[in-house]
Amino acid sequence: MGAGVAILHAGTVLLIRRGDNALWDVPGGGADAGESPEDTARRELYEETGLSVGALRSLGLFPHRHTYPDGTVVVWETHVFTAAFAGGVPRASDDAAQVRWWPLSTLPGDVSNATRAYFAALTAVRA
Repeated sequence: MGAGVAILHAGTVLLIRRGDNALWDVPGGGADAGESPEDTARRELYEETGLSVGALRSLGLFPHRHTYPDGTVVVWETHVFTAAFAGGVPRASDDAAQVRWWPLSTLPGDVSNATRAYFAALTAVRA
């Protein structure tokens, strides 16, 4: 199980460029033992960007396959949340090679199929 959070601010969303595959994604990752999806999303957000947020709203549960650089394939269920920006300066760390605010109207194309599904849900909610 994994979880991520799309932080929204003034028509933009905060994304990270993953260090393992160089694709853009929402901050997130795998759950630690016994960790709830909400706690996973908050921990991963902090580890990858240094930010914290207030209330989380569920965007959806997204089942998908993920292939690691070593070829290992896993089936994930990723809980994706949205949250309003609560301030601070995002910085790339942990698994994130880069962090950037992207306009919701021009999201990047170099993303995984799973992230493409998150973007579709995110833009449908915002429409």
